[in-house]
Amino acid sequence: MRATLHQLKVFRQVAISMNYTKAADKLGLSQPAVSIQLKQLENNLDIFLFEKIGKTLFLTPAGKELKTFCDELFISFDNIDMTLSALKGELTGDFCLSAVTSAKYFTPHLLGAFHKLHPKVNFHLDIVNREQIIQRLHENKDDLVIMGLIPETMALTKYPFVDNPIILIASPQHALAKREHIPLAELSEHAFIHREKGSGTRKAFEQFLKDKNVPLKVNMTLGNSETIKQAVMADLGISVVSKHSVTLELSTGILVELKVEGFPLVRSWYLVHHESKHLSPIAKAFIDFVLSAEKNVPALRNRFLEQHFFKKT
Repeated sequence: MRATLHQLKVFRQVAISMNYTKAADKLGLSQPAVSIQLKQLENNLDIFLFEKIGKTLFLTPAGKELKTFCDELFISFDNIDMTLSALKGELTGDFCLSAVTSAKYFTPHLLGAFHKLHPKVNFHLDIVNREQIIQRLHENKDDLVIMGLIPETMALTKYPFVDNPIILIASPQHALAKREHIPLAELSEHAFIHREKGSGTRKAFEQFLKDKNVPLKVNMTLGNSETIKQAVMADLGISVVSKHSVTLELSTGILVELKVEGFPLVRSWYLVHHESKHLSPIAKAFIDFVLSAEKNVPALRNRFLEQHFFKKT
C-alpha cells in the first residue's frame, strides 16, 4: 500500500470530523498541512477519497472503505500497546464506556474500584438514554456499554452482572403508600407518571401490564428519573423506576416502594458489545472485574445497594 501511517492518521481524523479545520485542530497541525497530506495520499493511491458538494464534505466509496481499514488498523495499534503493557503487569490506554441513565447511580463506582486496580487507564464515561446507547452501538463508539433491555435486532454479546429490580414508587402521602398487597388492576385508578418513549424501564413495565391486560391513566411524561422522582415527591402521581435510582430516597423515607402484586420486576443489567468486536485488553479486564462477585459486589454494596440486587455466582 503506497501510503504512510501519518497520512492514514490524517485521513482518518478528517473522515471522522468531516471538516479539515476541526481535524487539523485535533491533530495539532495547520489546515494546509492536512490538505497537503490528503492530496499526497490520494496521489499515491491514484483515487479520490473525498468529494465536496456545496460546502459539505463527503467520503467517496473508496474513502469509506479506507476509513473502515484505518479504524481497524489504529484499533489494532492501540491494542498492541495495551497488550504489551499487560504483559508487563500493567494496563494503560483509553477505555470508553457508556451507560443508560438509570445505571448512572452505580457505574461510576464500578469505574472507581476498577481504577484503583489499574490507575494508568484513562476512562471516558458517557451517560445517555437507551436510544442513544443503541445508536452508539451501531456506530461502534464504545469499548463496552451498560444497559438493561437488549435490542433484539443486533448481534450482541451480553454479560448479566447485577439484578435490576423495577419498582413502583409514590410519595409517603399517597393513598397507596401504606397499603399491603395492592392488586395490580388498582394501578389504573391512579395518576401515573411515565418515562420517555424508548426507556428500557418503561418498555419492561408496559409489556408486563400488556400481558396482564391492565391499562394506565398516564397524566405526565418526563424525560429522566431525576425529574420523575421530584414529581412523585410532589405527589403528582406514582411511577415505575429502577430501584437503583431511588435507594437513597427510600432509605430516608421521602419516597416509598409500593407493595403491588407482581412487583418488583427483576431484570438484569448487562455489559454489552458487538459479537464481532475485537476487545481491547482493558475491556477484557473490565469484563472480568465486573463479573467477579468478589470484586464488584463490595464496590457497589458500599454505595447503598442491597445484597439481593446481585447475581448469584
